[in-house]
Amino acid sequence: MRSNISAYKNYIFILFFLFILSNVIITFTSAQDNQLYLYITDNDGYPIDEVEEEKYFTISVYTLNEIQIPTWETNVGIVFNDISFLIDESAEVIIQAPIVNSDKIFYITASKEGYNSSNITIKILNNLSKKLDISTVDVVDGGKLFSVYVFDEKGEPVPNAIVGISNILEESDETDDAGRAWLTAPEDKDTIRIIAQKDGYVSDNIIIKVNIPQHWWETFVKSQYFPIIIAFIFLIFAIIFVNQRQKKSIFARAKEISNNKSLEKFNTTEKNVSSIPNKINEKLDSHSSIKTPVRIKSNQDSKVEEIRISRYRKEKEIVPVDEKIDQTEKIINRKKKKKHDYDWFKGKDNVRYEIDKITGEIDEQGVDKWYEGVNGLKEKIDEKVKNKDKKKNN
Repeated sequence: MRSNISAYKNYIFILFFLFILSNVIITFTSAQDNQLYLYITDNDGYPIDEVEEEKYFTISVYTLNEIQIPTWETNVGIVFNDISFLIDESAEVIIQAPIVNSDKIFYITASKEGYNSSNITIKILNNLSKKLDISTVDVVDGGKLFSVYVFDEKGEPVPNAIVGISNILEESDETDDAGRAWLTAPEDKDTIRIIAQKDGYVSDNIIIKVNIPQHWWETFVKSQYFPIIIAFIFLIFAIIFVNQRQKKSIFARAKEISNNKSLEKFNTTEKNVSSIPNKINEKLDSHSSIKTPVRIKSNQDSKVEEIRISRYRKEKEIVPVDEKIDQTEKIINRKKKKKHDYDWFKGKDNVRYEIDKITGEIDEQGVDKWYEGVNGLKEKIDEKVKNKDKKKNN
């Protein structure tokens, strides 16, 4: 029985402990969700933790939600140097730093109903304190390393001063004995603020410009010569295009003229070749009436001379060829150079000639020689006969 009571008491104690622990956890979580945070900046909006006397600074208050995104709060009470201020709908309050005889630290407290209050410190610097002076170039190239010099009001280098770029926490350096520090300019900002700080000194800041690096094509496009170069390129292409068209037109016209001339020459030659037999027949008809073999009687004794007239050769067939300049010219030249066989030769195969030769009644010296011809040209025959008659008469 006692063991059961003891176990029951232990069970009750464990439940009570868990209840208290859960309340503590809930309270702690709720307090975290309702925690206020102070944010102090100068007139340019840069965060600061010290300010010179009689200078203005701005105080804002925010909270963090479940995903740690800040929410700016309003209707928040601020206490600074025993003076109360209220953050209204603008979500900020501007305060002037008091006059101090020497550097002094002040507390700033923020409070709001339903939220956990917060406080932060700020140092008010006396104007008689030592001041830092930054010296550097006015313009730097993005991604490049550049140097910063820090001096005091007397122009002496200040060693061990922290020099950095505002809003870029990882980019900072400490000055050496010559007061020199090295920084790398960002590639995504066109202006940066350089800040120099050291305990016992009034900090200094300066704004410089940054040349954001550009790709070569961006520089080329932005160049003042880009439109001229583009216009020049278009002009060159236009000239080439026009020249090509003119060449094609000239070649086409030349080919057409050459083809026409070749056809004219071919047609003229064809007409001349086809008209040769007709002209020959006309001349034969006009100069001679001999249409049958001619027998001529010698003045000395009766003797027969026979002249054979062979048939006309079959007219040459004109075969059309391709309209190619070189082939046409070859055909024309071949036809021009071709010669007809009009050679004459002594007749020896005739039976009458053999009889006269046996009987001794033939003149081997050429007076009574007779001739045979090819192609039956009557004018040639007449000419030979006339020549023989002239020789006999002489």
